Amino acid sequence: MKEVTLGRGMIPGVVPSLAFRRDVSSIVAKRNPSPSIRASFPVRDLFHALARSAGDSDTHHAARKFLDERLVEVAHLESDLPHDIAALPQWLEQRCARVRSDYRAYLADRHAGQQARYFSCRAHALHFLQSMAPSRMVEGAWLYGFLKHWREARFAPMCRVYLRNLGDGDPGCNQVSLYQKLLDRNGCADWHGLDDQYYVQGAIRLALGHHVDHYLPEIIGFNLGYDQVSLPMLIAAYELSEQGVLPHYFTLHVTEDDAGASSAMKLLGSLLDTADSAKAREMLLHRVNNGYKLHRLGLDIPGIVASFDLQKAFLAVMQPCAAYLERVYRIDCMERGIRGRWTDSLPLPLLLQQLCNEGWMHPDEKGKTRLWQVLERGNLLPAPGYPQQVVVDWSARSDEYGKRLPHTDVADLVPVSPPPARRPEEAEEHWADFNESGSQADLMEHMIRLLSPLAHHTQEGLKAARIYKSILEKGSELYSQHSALFLWHGRV
Repeated sequence: MKEVTLGRGMIPGVVPSLAFRRDVSSIVAKRNPSPSIRASFPVRDLFHALARSAGDSDTHHAARKFLDERLVEVAHLESDLPHDIAALPQWLEQRCARVRSDYRAYLADRHAGQQARYFSCRAHALHFLQSMAPSRMVEGAWLYGFLKHWREARFAPMCRVYLRNLGDGDPGCNQVSLYQKLLDRNGCADWHGLDDQYYVQGAIRLALGHHVDHYLPEIIGFNLGYDQVSLPMLIAAYELSEQGVLPHYFTLHVTEDDAGASSAMKLLGSLLDTADSAKAREMLLHRVNNGYKLHRLGLDIPGIVASFDLQKAFLAVMQPCAAYLERVYRIDCMERGIRGRWTDSLPLPLLLQQLCNEGWMHPDEKGKTRLWQVLERGNLLPAPGYPQQVVVDWSARSDEYGKRLPHTDVADLVPVSPPPARRPEEAEEHWADFNESGSQADLMEHMIRLLSPLAHHTQEGLKAARIYKSILEKGSELYSQHSALFLWHGRV
């Protein structure tokens, strides 16, 4: 992989103020308690409920309860966020410098012959891509709620940062579109049934984005804690390249300034100015700090890397094929005159160990194992991409892994059923019911719906991003009222 060089800093220049009306914000500094609900959503279900649509009242109540529980969870954790906001620019610069220094040290170690730090095989790398999907497919979602405050100049920079994640309407720069292409290209698109632990960060992002009115200080803190370019990400990009995975997505913003952190600092200053006492200011900073610590929850990049177990991954891929493999092996034994070896069905690990002992994992002169040929003949060969790569990599290490099969716990290999897939036309329906004679508020509401985490990477959503950006740049309500609809139909 071509080695990347980090930009000198991550603090951009001042964002020019816009000519919007200075309406009193409806965003409150004091958060009301979340409504009580009968039962909590599993994290994975909450993620998909929030990602599919704006959600019903139960979903939103569940999201607020989820966030409140997570904030209680992080309250006791230590934090390195400066208490003095005047120290934030230097702190961010030091964080960037530390990443540069540590990455140079990593490269030096690798050039000196040190083994890869993250990925042991290609299946390991593909597992990483798949497991990162729940957070990467909602990139920037925590900023979505700012879009409805488009009239207020102080929130315009946060809207700009959100649009930047959307590629400003350019499909070649849209974060979700790019990651989806990365998943599709490497056969990792089937991620919707992952365990709950992989969805925590994605659910936090979506829940914050849908409740900006209740969690503004926490969102500011979360934004300050978001590393656009981190050491683990750079290491992952380097080692993905070694495994034949193009890592362009992970190095997109390496040389760019971190506009999100800069915008969050300015918004924090504006928010603190509204505090009417030292106690109120202290409470706001406490909430900002808790939002910053939300990044500590769930699995980070090293945690996802460590969660991969080739043995269990192989057993999970083989589980749907177990009955067929056992039937073929029984027939094979009978044809060879071997009877009475077992009477009951063998547990999957013992069956696979038996196949190992019979040489099913050793490749023939064409490079195919007996296991591969049997699965291919029965039309049970795993899907191309990650599942097939698991079989290839495990078979190459079968002498080592086969001996450990009897001691492998298979209790957690029960497949998880994926959530209902959304209809392809679901996002397009956002604009279909728009009444052209509606008010300015109706127009902007429909525009913002198209910019949601569900729809922004569709053709309609990309177009909406370009129009919304134009409205921000013009800085005029009159422009938004009379020109946005014409822009939509390509008349101006």
